[in-house]
Amino acid sequence: MNSKLISSLNTIFKSIRLTLDDKRARRIQSEQIRQTRIEHSPQFMNGRVKSNIPSVETDDSFFGLLWKFFSTRSQYKPKHALPYQVVDTNKLQSRSQALRVTWLGHSSLFIEVDKQRILIDPVFEYAAPRFSSRLFKRNVAAPVSKEALPLPDVILISHNHYDHLEESTARYYASKNVMFYVPLGVGRYLEKWGINPDSIQEFDWWEDQVLNGVQITATPANHNSARGLFDGNKTLWASWVIKAESGSVFYSGDTAYGAHFKAIGDKLGPFDLTFMEVAANVKGGKRFPVEAWGHMQASHTMQAHLDVQGDKLFPVHWSTYELFMHQWDEPVNDLIGEAQKTSIELVTPFIGQSVDFSQPISTHYWWQESSKAQNEIDDSLCLIKAR
Repeated sequence: MNSKLISSLNTIFKSIRLTLDDKRARRIQSEQIRQTRIEHSPQFMNGRVKSNIPSVETDDSFFGLLWKFFSTRSQYKPKHALPYQVVDTNKLQSRSQALRVTWLGHSSLFIEVDKQRILIDPVFEYAAPRFSSRLFKRNVAAPVSKEALPLPDVILISHNHYDHLEESTARYYASKNVMFYVPLGVGRYLEKWGINPDSIQEFDWWEDQVLNGVQITATPANHNSARGLFDGNKTLWASWVIKAESGSVFYSGDTAYGAHFKAIGDKLGPFDLTFMEVAANVKGGKRFPVEAWGHMQASHTMQAHLDVQGDKLFPVHWSTYELFMHQWDEPVNDLIGEAQKTSIELVTPFIGQSVDFSQPISTHYWWQESSKAQNEIDDSLCLIKAR
């Protein structure tokens, strides 16, 4: 091997080593800044977020609840894969000045406003670690692939649970010109997955950032965090507020009901649209109350919407996965009852459907139509078999 080639290779290897050393140094610096911020955050104590999850009395033990959940959850699933609309990516190629929302299922949303593209809690696969992925498959196919979706300007993450933060999706966007806005501490995972610290901004509650004229604020929530056995509550969780000339929206993330909703409404409301998580109401004293897991029954969802001073309510965190012990469509059906009491307008598009809020909104209850049609098919099959 001639000396010129050896010299060239040495130069290349030295450059690679310097690049790796620089990346390592940048991550070390990022972690030092993160730890300092955590130490001074009023949300943390001794390195963990202070928990305010409501205490609920129950006769079930934790392991008893887990056994009941996994042994009975099949009865809560839809009988067949749910219908959806394939996302019209051609329509999304032109940036929207008006508020336009595409529901990707569960709590994943592609929001456009003032020509900015905001992707919230993007999950395209399953809501669990890979080893248990078969237990948490989607009830409805993803309406678009992340590769086909227009590139967002920013990705908002509410917390680190698997149904809100997907490693494969984060890794995909690592090489793209995309910013990540995440609650304090969550950046640690993103850096581990190859995302440049300069592309990550971590927020404590009430901190904000203006993105090309759109104000994005991390606001309080009442939940928990963990991705393993030993990292419980080491990272913050949050709801998000987006304020733009063409509309203002509130995204609840995962949360139990609490006084924080009124505080958000008083400080940053009102909102043209709220995205609120919803689970079924407890009926007749039966079933474990979801607030003990940091979630909201339908009655709480409606009250939270009123507290933040919302106009239209767009329910999320239902239908795509089985995460609670109730029928897959029970949360939204209960929410319809709550809306009838309060005259609040619900927005319930198909998964994959894009809704332009500068146009009149026509809401229909697609899941009821789907269930009715499937029941008619099942009845017909029973008659055929009987013959």
